[in-house]
Amino acid sequence: MTLRAALDKVKAGDIAWLTRPLIDSYHTVWFELHEELIQAVGLTRDEAAKSGDAQ
Repeated sequence: MTLRAALDKVKAGDIAWLTRPLIDSYHTVWFELHEELIQAVGLTRDEAAKSGDAQ
């Protein structure tokens, strides 16, 4: 699932696709992308949080 597909479902009225954790919701897809970006720059999640850029 892509962010666009999840957003389309939300716009169609199925709000579960915004935040539900056990499906490829907009939140889940964004969270996974965020985790991959943190790793791509060579940081751990803890280091990224301490850097102040996670706000």
